[in-house]
Amino acid sequence: MTREMIESQIKSLELQLAVLRAEMKQLNAPPRGKTFADLYGILAGKVSSSEEEIEAAKYRFEWEGAEER
Repeated sequence: MTREMIESQIKSLELQLAVLRAEMKQLNAPPRGKTFADLYGILAGKVSSSEEEIEAAKYRFEWEGAEER
């Protein structure tokens, strides 16, 4: 092997190592929650709620969670 080939191989291995390290960090990260856009696609055509009903439910859940503390 020539020097250039060896240096190229080393650089390739270093880049692969960087990718593997980034993947390890992703495994340790807490799972990402669903966004509104994710839920919108799931619930499209299944639920019909007004903004007022959504706001009322949001406050109801916040209040119910306070009782458990």
